[in-house]
Amino acid sequence: MGIGALTAERLAKEGNDIIGVDINVSLLKDIQLKVESLGRKFYGYACDMSKEGQIEALIQKIKKKQLNFRILINNAGIAPSGPYEGKEFSVWEKALQINVNGPMKLVYESLPILRAQKEACIINLASIAGKFGTEGTVTYSATKHAMVGFSQALKMELYETQIGVSWICPSMVKTRMIDGVKPSFFTPIIEPDQVAKAICKAIQKNPGEVLVPSYLRSTIVIMPALFPKFSLWLAVKTKASKGWLLANKGLEKNIPV
Repeated sequence: MGIGALTAERLAKEGNDIIGVDINVSLLKDIQLKVESLGRKFYGYACDMSKEGQIEALIQKIKKKQLNFRILINNAGIAPSGPYEGKEFSVWEKALQINVNGPMKLVYESLPILRAQKEACIINLASIAGKFGTEGTVTYSATKHAMVGFSQALKMELYETQIGVSWICPSMVKTRMIDGVKPSFFTPIIEPDQVAKAICKAIQKNPGEVLVPSYLRSTIVIMPALFPKFSLWLAVKTKASKGWLLANKGLEKNIPV
């Protein structure tokens, strides 16, 4: 759904077959029809990204079917929000499992396949929350900071190989993830296709870090680095992340604790 589906459609239009993964394989039906209507093959698999055993089984199923892939896009993620003290820790723990452990485990299991390709790349979906943490997003910000650090270090380790690594840091994307969340001046709402476009461009260019929209680098990266105390004061006083605090989002209905 959302960014993942649009990215799959874009890649299919460029002539790629697609391996699609979601927690429930029935959720892939619509994008499968779109990909196949473009004359490309679609292979759908169910996998709970919070379960290491299921990730291992996923890769084994792909190998058993004698499939290879040269592009790995880590797009799965959840964004529970609200006061850090206001929820059972199991909710925050689930976000850590899906947003950090899952992608890292999938990359780990996928590297032998990617190394066997003439050219390959890994795209990790982070967030502007991975560059500047704010109230209401304590755990989500932690998971996205983790993905930024993981991606930077992995890119360095793989620098002299044929495997590129990039990480995408979008603002608030108009998907179900931001339902009920009021945006701020610092977090403009963008369309999912803007992120899908950035992903496809990153596959071609291997740029490393990509902010969407790009102008956010000045307010989210450069200003906090130059003026940390002022940036913190400004974020608090303008209630930059108050929307996430008040929305107080929990786990999605199809994500068990």
